[in-house]
Amino acid sequence: MFIQFLALFFIILIIYQVLTYSKQGLIEGMTAQFAPYDTTNPANALILSQQNAGNINYLKERLDETEAMKTTVDSLSQQVDQLNQQMAGLVQQQADFGQQIAGTTPPTITGTT
Repeated sequence: MFIQFLALFFIILIIYQVLTYSKQGLIEGMTAQFAPYDTTNPANALILSQQNAGNINYLKERLDETEAMKTTVDSLSQQVDQLNQQMAGLVQQQADFGQQIAGTTPPTITGTT
């Protein structure tokens, strides 16, 4: 019974909110009328140019960060190349050592007959 009462209360509350706001003709977060930019006002051009300058500064900072990152990536790439060469040398040394230990002739196995 209590749950039905709560459900009815919330339904009435929602209907009340919808009817109240539909009379005002506003949607939450929106204005009643669209206000286009006033292109004849010289102050607007100044605001837009300042905003553009701010955007250019931001992009320049991002490019500077990218340049710093590029030098780091280049350095890491050179180090990886050096490590790759060192690993190839170690693998070759191990293969040569294994060949020296094993020899070129197979061992003679006796006592199997």
